[in-house]
Amino acid sequence: MWRKWRWLLPVVAFLAFFGGARLDARLYRQPIAQVTAVTATKPKAQTDNLGNRDHLTTQRVAARLLNTAHRGRRLTFTNVYSYSGAMDSRLVVGSQCFVSTTAGGGYQLQNRKRDGIVLALLGFALTLLVLVMRRRFVMSALSILANIALLALALHVELSSRDVSAWWLFAGLAVLFTAVTTVFVVGFNRQAAVAGVTTIGATAAGVGLGYLIFTLTGYRNLHLESVKYVTQAPQLLFYVQIIIGSLGAVFDECTDITAAVSELEAGGAARFRAGMAIGRNIMGPLIAVLFMIFIADTFTESVLWLRNGNAISQTVIWVMGLGFAQALVSAFGIVLAVPLTSGLAAWAAPKEVGA
Repeated sequence: MWRKWRWLLPVVAFLAFFGGARLDARLYRQPIAQVTAVTATKPKAQTDNLGNRDHLTTQRVAARLLNTAHRGRRLTFTNVYSYSGAMDSRLVVGSQCFVSTTAGGGYQLQNRKRDGIVLALLGFALTLLVLVMRRRFVMSALSILANIALLALALHVELSSRDVSAWWLFAGLAVLFTAVTTVFVVGFNRQAAVAGVTTIGATAAGVGLGYLIFTLTGYRNLHLESVKYVTQAPQLLFYVQIIIGSLGAVFDECTDITAAVSELEAGGAARFRAGMAIGRNIMGPLIAVLFMIFIADTFTESVLWLRNGNAISQTVIWVMGLGFAQALVSAFGIVLAVPLTSGLAAWAAPKEVGA
């Protein structure tokens, strides 16, 4: 009976976290109010100089403070929201929001309080992972926490020190990401060493090949001067994003091939061929997933460009072209990982049968 009903635990966790977040106002220092009544004016149409249309609605909101020394006080404020919801949102009875005091002693809206849905989804995901992964969840969670700590440390070093080369800092961070994840997820053994070395090697080879191609072509139609990379080192951010983005896919591929090849009772040549066959089957989906991730990252900016009168070709070149380039370089690493991992895993596997 327990085996059947346990799959309802994620739903229970979702409801528990969501309900708890509705009652956590006293944990915040900033005033939080809960909406008790709303009256709205008739929406007013607006059109900008590019023909984009929207509607603005003004709400008169009555609310009650949930925290601070004035807990329980009744207050009123206005909320102006648009139909598009780009920078605002509609308030309804029961909504919780952050407010601030004005010079005249009143209150004004700051932002919606959204921790409820965030914590609820987090609780749902964690509970589901525990049910699926069981004991492996602990090691995976420790790996994620360790990687977050490494990222925070690297950002702190990069922001606080002008003497550290950012390229070598983030390249070293990628190596540490791989080492930590490999040890926590795979273990401290021969397979972990093979997976870690091939992940770093394939990623470095893929990025190096991409850098060579972009340099020889003079970065033609690759506009790193776009808004997304307005910094002192746009190329650095571009390549760091490729390294971190493709590292997980390459690691997943390398661990799968290594584990499968190491379990085969065959000679080195047969193991290599088996690794190549496995790699051919999984590298296609991995490339497709990374392609969709990189393109999805540029999708909202692309829509903004198109809505503001830019041509499709111009939008693809200036915005989506960066996503295509990143997916291409990541694909280099995924493809190169197949022979590299197959060969090293076949060589390092225990020589049990006719190696």
